[in-house]
Amino acid sequence: MAGANGAPWASSFQIEGDPSGHIVLKQMDGKAFELGSTITYIGEETGLEEKLDPVIIDALRWVSPERLRHTDLTSVPLPLRWLVSNYGIHTPAALIHDWMIDEGPPVVGGLTPQYADRYFRFMLRDLRVRWIRRWMMWAAVALRTRWKTGRRHKVMLGTWVIAAVAGMGAFVAGFVIGSPVLVIVATIAPFPFALLWGRQFGAGIVASFNAPWVLPPTVIGLIGYGIYAFLEWLVSKLSRGGSGDQSYGYQDF
Repeated sequence: MAGANGAPWASSFQIEGDPSGHIVLKQMDGKAFELGSTITYIGEETGLEEKLDPVIIDALRWVSPERLRHTDLTSVPLPLRWLVSNYGIHTPAALIHDWMIDEGPPVVGGLTPQYADRYFRFMLRDLRVRWIRRWMMWAAVALRTRWKTGRRHKVMLGTWVIAAVAGMGAFVAGFVIGSPVLVIVATIAPFPFALLWGRQFGAGIVASFNAPWVLPPTVIGLIGYGIYAFLEWLVSKLSRGGSGDQSYGYQDF
């Protein structure tokens, strides 16, 4: 719901210098944007109150053009944009989170990537992003964190992916062959395997139970986009010997 100044995030974020609450972004190229506003999170909870010093938390509440030089907004793979857009009501939260994980805040004081992801989830809650979408967005950033924080975490995440695929297969097989035991085991398995996500095991559980319905339309979208990309490439090759208008190729989307 929009606030008094018309911005949908007005009750959660303050945009310095613009009473209308508009965020200024300058598009630099096909993906990168330059932030032109200072954004401050004014919500009561950050999820870090019992974990970090209040002074540190206050320093993490805002992002400015000086802090965040460039951003791609919310990094969402194209096949998943049917579920979550790379911009929307979550944009101010994504920009603060972007600064925390990419640029690196000047004051760390115990801040970890896991805490940054938790903070992102609390900002989404304050923005009234619906429960499933909010937790799935948290699971997505947690997956990125796990992948980027060491080889051991990559191995653990890879093991979880294999287990998740096997679990989905076992669940389907259990229904097909009429084996209640296999169905029950496949249903319970995500809980112990979520421990492979470490302290973010909740994200592993969310990912496990949402993957079965998110994966099919995502794969279909990926196949469709692959066909489109191939047709664009083919037409560009056939049109004037490959010298035709290629400015609307798949790489621009």
